[in-house]
Amino acid sequence: MIPKISFSAVDATSNPVEWMYRIEDAGFQGWEIVGEGEQKVEGEFKERVRAISETTNLILSLHSPLSDINIASVNERMREESIRQIKECIDAAYEFIADICVVHPGLFSPLTVQMPEKAFQKAIASLTTICDFAAERGLRIALENLTSAKMLMGRDPEELNRIVRGVNADNLGLCLDVAHANTTKTLDEFLNKKATAVEIIHMHASDNFGADDLHLPLGEGNLDYKKVLAWIKDYEYHGLMVLELYTLEGGIESLALIQKHLT
Repeated sequence: MIPKISFSAVDATSNPVEWMYRIEDAGFQGWEIVGEGEQKVEGEFKERVRAISETTNLILSLHSPLSDINIASVNERMREESIRQIKECIDAAYEFIADICVVHPGLFSPLTVQMPEKAFQKAIASLTTICDFAAERGLRIALENLTSAKMLMGRDPEELNRIVRGVNADNLGLCLDVAHANTTKTLDEFLNKKATAVEIIHMHASDNFGADDLHLPLGEGNLDYKKVLAWIKDYEYHGLMVLELYTLEGGIESLALIQKHLT
């Protein structure tokens, strides 16, 4: 089984008009919009997204804002603003989005690193609010595992399972970013059904060398992408696999590699 392969440009400073109209012709079945920078769904760009949703067969998903966002903040004004911006992003784009909005679990601050339980409580409370808001608009929230940077929450299945169970929302699952898992050396753990008790409803993929999150095309780093593709077949994963890369050309290379190994 070949999963539905989607593309997302991680460079939110580039003009999406330069590549967005080529995604379907390049062979992709979806596009994940990053809701910040040049891809923020507003004004003329929103009308372009509307046109793509109406004139193509692309399955659109959404990545909520991530820059300066911390839903686990114990600074209430910062936490509330983070929730507000995620809601604003969802509200602006939900009519075009088929199913999924990706959200990051939050950050440990110099204060919460000393009281991590408080950060988890805040993340759970924030996600409860976000999930309720998304459910009213017909969307599911996919909580993404993050990289090995120590200030990031959700670096392993245990932390993510804890947050998702704390929220206990029907429209909340996991976004497995296999490149992030490569930096935390937790890929095998995430691919273990017993360890990842919460349903994986969305995937991100790129490559790196096990340290920095480089967003390289598949096959250019040391990610065991063959293991990932084998898991997709065994797990009978039916969601999107979003290639998060800097260029559409890199996405096309990765798409060809996936097709080669799954056909």
